[in-house]
Amino acid sequence: MSARGELSRKKILEESRKLFAAKGFSAVSMQDICDATGFSRGGLYRHYTSTEEVFSAIIQEEQTAAFAALENAKATNVPPDTFLISFIRSRMAQLLDPAVSIDNATAEFAVRSARGREILQKRALACVEIVTQVLDLGVAQGVFFCRNSRETALHIIWSMEGMGKHNVLLPLTQKDVDAQLEQILRILQ
Repeated sequence: MSARGELSRKKILEESRKLFAAKGFSAVSMQDICDATGFSRGGLYRHYTSTEEVFSAIIQEEQTAAFAALENAKATNVPPDTFLISFIRSRMAQLLDPAVSIDNATAEFAVRSARGREILQKRALACVEIVTQVLDLGVAQGVFFCRNSRETALHIIWSMEGMGKHNVLLPLTQKDVDAQLEQILRILQ
């Protein structure tokens, strides 16, 4: 893809994320995305053919960035506890900022189609894989203690996802995030 095409794609994803965060998945149309980006329908359809495809690209971009961060942390010898804290704080920062949090939209996306469920299941498994790798590295270095890193990773992800799903009903504060992070680190001692 050309540099211009890549910039267009990036703008579409950034503006679409804001729309999905504000309106949910089902309420966003391709016309809404055109209006937000200033692209014509033809210009938008050159890159994406549906809101499902746009939302899928946002999820894929998140996964790619998370795995790249993990590989970078390994390559630069970032301590596992530092990486885990950063990973969790990054995820929680999204929840604290309603302008970028697409958690409620992800639930709609999963309910709407089998493809949506499949994409989000892969996303969840990717998060579990990242946390499992970090825990394994931490155990090997004596930074963490856990008997089963995958089960512990599942617990951490379920905690994070639960906070995301209930944030609308029980608004999350930075203090809440810090307290939950402290609990997670406590179970790894």
